[in-house]
Amino acid sequence: STLGKALSERLSLPAVETDRLIEEQYAQQTGSPKTCRQIYIEHGESYFRELENQIALRTRQLDWQLVITGGSILLNPANRLALRDNALIIYLTTSDETAWQRATRDGIPPWLDGPDGREKFQAELAYRNEVIRPYADLVLDTTADDPERLARKVQDLLSTELAVRGRDANTYGDIIRVTTFGESHGPAIGAVLDGVKPGIPIDRDELQRQMNRRRPGQSEVTTPRSEKDHVEILSGIFEGKTTGAPIAMVIYNRDQDSTKYEGIKNLFRPGHADFTYYAKYGIRDHRGGGRSSGRETAGRVMCGAVARMILSNLGVKIIAHAVEIAGIPAHTFDPAVIEQNPVRCADPVAAKKMVKAILAAKDDSDSVGGIIRLEIAGLPPGLGDPVFEKLDARLTRAVMTLGAVKAVEIGDGFALTRLRGSQANDQMGDGAFLTNHAGGISGGISTGQPVILRIGVKPTASIAKPQRTMDTDMRNSDIETHGRHDPCIVPRVIPVIESMTALALLDAWQVQSRINPQWAQKYNP
Repeated sequence: STLGKALSERLSLPAVETDRLIEEQYAQQTGSPKTCRQIYIEHGESYFRELENQIALRTRQLDWQLVITGGSILLNPANRLALRDNALIIYLTTSDETAWQRATRDGIPPWLDGPDGREKFQAELAYRNEVIRPYADLVLDTTADDPERLARKVQDLLSTELAVRGRDANTYGDIIRVTTFGESHGPAIGAVLDGVKPGIPIDRDELQRQMNRRRPGQSEVTTPRSEKDHVEILSGIFEGKTTGAPIAMVIYNRDQDSTKYEGIKNLFRPGHADFTYYAKYGIRDHRGGGRSSGRETAGRVMCGAVARMILSNLGVKIIAHAVEIAGIPAHTFDPAVIEQNPVRCADPVAAKKMVKAILAAKDDSDSVGGIIRLEIAGLPPGLGDPVFEKLDARLTRAVMTLGAVKAVEIGDGFALTRLRGSQANDQMGDGAFLTNHAGGISGGISTGQPVILRIGVKPTASIAKPQRTMDTDMRNSDIETHGRHDPCIVPRVIPVIESMTALALLDAWQVQSRINPQWAQKYNP
């Protein structure tokens, strides 16, 4: 308890003791306030353990709080599961003698009454260590140091643990969490979406429609690989609604052909992740790049489609479109034509020129890149967290997780560098902003205006044109990458960018709803 209170002050987190919760629960049920000792003596161990079970279940509802508890409550498997849910367990140890002194400081606990109390206590300590310690995230010996010094140690341990967890390379999000799995030429690609509340209607046809926008073989300007990408939902959705359980989804690879990669399996493709993956892991999947393939993004679209449905019900609209490909800019904007041309450009005249440029690069065994404009409408003010979880930081991080993305600017972006403050500032009047140079985000928090990003997508790395490279022994070599690749990835990356945006926004929305319940009441229907 003493260490918990010191740690609570250092972390600025509210602390709650399970003993106090048990006493409160008892008082509510009986109308008679009593201490834990009194409850145990008067009603016996079975009654007391049932109160512990009730309190353990209540802790599931505690967000961002420090729960201080003794070891006995964790001996029940159901209680361990409840207390472990979305939490870190810090297991405190000490010498047997110190533990006995602390346990009997206010008198012998009732369950240790009798001549063999000390022996029972020693056996209990050994049992707790055997059962609870394997579940602990952090272990700290508290024998010698004072509470304040120990609190600093725990804070350091927590910082290290959270930093390691933050490097989970295949999982994205804080509350709305996405984990993708599978390789380009493996048996399947899939994802698990966790953190979605129960009871939300999910339109399977809309989910599949989003997948169809990303799938290969759509047109002459995309890879000819023929995959239907039919989504199978394995869990988390029942009778058309979310259940609160993890939503697991998968598509099976039907048209993979790894033969084109056998001749270059020991060569690093320039512009691809071959060299860096090999440098990091000492091993790589040469068949289409494995996890570094653009096919990995199918899992993101599965989850992003669910997030988009939820946000759509909240009045948020996300739209992305090509504004430049191969140096050819769009000059007009007609949202109705975006899905009517193979490059997803809102300018039908420019779209035709873009298609010609892509096909010319394809005929030359080469590829081209482009720029995508992303606009988010209907976003309320207040989303985003200073200092390190600004909304613009969340969004740029989300889209920069895509291998093809190499640049992002928000609002007027680099053009702001050529203005004076009097020109760049978004002035206000009559209850609204007069301009939107900042792109709908100020101080890292949404303003309620449209959020606007421009995203630079590089040319596809895998091309058949001869290039210089090295092999896995770092010897010079030439390489030609044959196979089925997009001569321009821009059209197919658009639904992926929209999906990652939806996931980032829904995650930020959930964080904000917990920080400010009044905001949640106003903007959640």
